[in-house]
Amino acid sequence: MKTITTELKPSLRKALLALAGAALLAGGAARAQTVASNVAVPFYTAGDFMRGAYRFWYAPQAAAFAEQAGGLPAAVSAVCDAPTDAAAPPLEQARERWKATALAWDRLSGVQVGPLVQRRSTRQIDFTPTRPELIKRAIQTAPQDATAMESIGTPAKGLPALEWLLWTQPIAPATPACRYAVQVAADVQREADALAKAFNELAARPPGEAEQTQGPAMSELINQWAGALERLRWAEMEKPRLAGSAQGGRNAVAYARSASGQTAARWAAQWQALRTLGASQAAEAPRPGTGLAPIETYLRGLGRNEPADLLAQSVGKADKALQNVSPANRAGITAAGRSLADLKKLTEAEIAPALEVSIGFSDADGD
Repeated sequence: MKTITTELKPSLRKALLALAGAALLAGGAARAQTVASNVAVPFYTAGDFMRGAYRFWYAPQAAAFAEQAGGLPAAVSAVCDAPTDAAAPPLEQARERWKATALAWDRLSGVQVGPLVQRRSTRQIDFTPTRPELIKRAIQTAPQDATAMESIGTPAKGLPALEWLLWTQPIAPATPACRYAVQVAADVQREADALAKAFNELAARPPGEAEQTQGPAMSELINQWAGALERLRWAEMEKPRLAGSAQGGRNAVAYARSASGQTAARWAAQWQALRTLGASQAAEAPRPGTGLAPIETYLRGLGRNEPADLLAQSVGKADKALQNVSPANRAGITAAGRSLADLKKLTEAEIAPALEVSIGFSDADGD
């Protein structure tokens, strides 16, 4: 099977993956370090803020996603090519690759901006809820390549569909379902490569280039950050919990990633994106162009220490509430949801006005 590789120089890919790894290590500490109010912070333009986000978060995370997705078709193919009497290892290896790919996606898509929005990548990669009947129908059409996959509706593709094929109805060697799973994996890989290329191009823009577009881009990031808080609180946590309660606790598969057992890991990855982009993870503010300046640091660079302090405190409170939260811990979900709601309210009431940004309704908001 022909694989599609991200059009990045090996040295650049290595550097971006190193940055993604550094972000993971920083996230492992799970505690934001606030830049002290009496420490000098550089002034950041909207362009500085966005270049930092692109170079030191989005491009590295997109490269990491493409790296993991790049091995997904081969891992699934190994299941299809295994002897019919083979033991489980090929399937287990495909599942592990899926888990790594899904977590990389959840970090990248935790706060969706730029190419993620323009390409409607979430609909292509992470359409939920899973539609088993549409997946079964797609299997019968037996698509053989990328062109044929374009005629398959998004509800039958992406990571949730592949999760269903690996866990709920596990694929077996030499079956139509297995061959279809390979095409689904290749489809995810193609979108991952496109995202890596698009974010790499944004990260490579020199200072001053398209500077007039960075104000709207900054506004989009702030809006999407607020929307992602609500999505994590409502769509990911509280809505499924309430649905389960309404059914007397019998709904065991309402949460995303339930089949693979990766729900809690998904929440943690999404929160990592929110925390990293929201509050400082370092004791010093980076010079423009040398590191990620999160929203808190951006505020300090504008001399807005009071809202920056409130933001750091609120992110820290939410961070504590989100530690080790899982679908089994309903009280923990409630506490985490309350902290996320408080953080969103603060963003709308204090943070956005301090940045002269208007918060609008997005599809991340609850209904």
